[in-house]
Amino acid sequence: MSFLRRGISSLPVQALFVPALWVTCLHGQATPPQATPAPQAPPTGISSSVQTAKGESTDLKKKNYVKLFSGGVTLSVLGQIPISNGGYSETRTNFTLDAGTVAEGYRIGFGGLVQVRLPKKFAFAVSVLQHKSGHSTTSDQYEGVDNPNTPLDDRIHTTIAESSIVKYWDYTFLVRRYTKSHQMPGPRAFFEGGINLRDVRNVRSTRETTVGATIVEDTIPVVPARGMSRGFVGGVGAQFIDDFGIKLVPEFRYTRWIQQSFDSLSTQSRKNQFEAIVSITF
Repeated sequence: MSFLRRGISSLPVQALFVPALWVTCLHGQATPPQATPAPQAPPTGISSSVQTAKGESTDLKKKNYVKLFSGGVTLSVLGQIPISNGGYSETRTNFTLDAGTVAEGYRIGFGGLVQVRLPKKFAFAVSVLQHKSGHSTTSDQYEGVDNPNTPLDDRIHTTIAESSIVKYWDYTFLVRRYTKSHQMPGPRAFFEGGINLRDVRNVRSTRETTVGATIVEDTIPVVPARGMSRGFVGGVGAQFIDDFGIKLVPEFRYTRWIQQSFDSLSTQSRKNQFEAIVSITF
């Protein structure tokens, strides 16, 4: 009987304990642990500006279609031969001189060009071009007094026939202004201006001097009036670029020479120079 009483007395405690345990189990099964959702990637094809910790944009820099440094080869065609055709005549007491010069070929030159990009739409360019000029000069000089009572000319007659080939270099320094910003794609035109320096480097001459019946030949080079001449240059041009970054640069230049390389009797350098130039730069 004592056992029965102990069992009956513990029934209320057991009755409270069992429902509580059952509810706990049900709640444990109904609320399983949930995983943290993974971040989703933005849809393909939608671009957004990435910001750094300081709020600065990390977008790619703009492409420059005019490089900081560029250079290439240049072909030049002169509108006229550097030496002009001309004549000269001088008469003094007991002295007469007549001379004539005929200019000859060599209008094509070649060289190279280097360009440095400047801020905004500007650039600085230097070109070095080699040219040749040729000319032939003949002079007849009479000295003394002719005796009218004799059938022949009694004056001393000197004839000089000279032929020369001149090699010189043109150093041209230019400031260019493009019509487009350096970051804008496509072809662009430009205007340019600067100075031109002409350096006479090599003169080859052959000369035949005839005095009466005596003929003397020599190869003494003709001496130019100036070894280095200066002039002002201006021009226009354009830049075309292909998919590989190779640039075709045609331009037209005009130089007004304020000093002449040759200035002797009928042999005169031209003061106006017209020039068509094509460069391929990288």
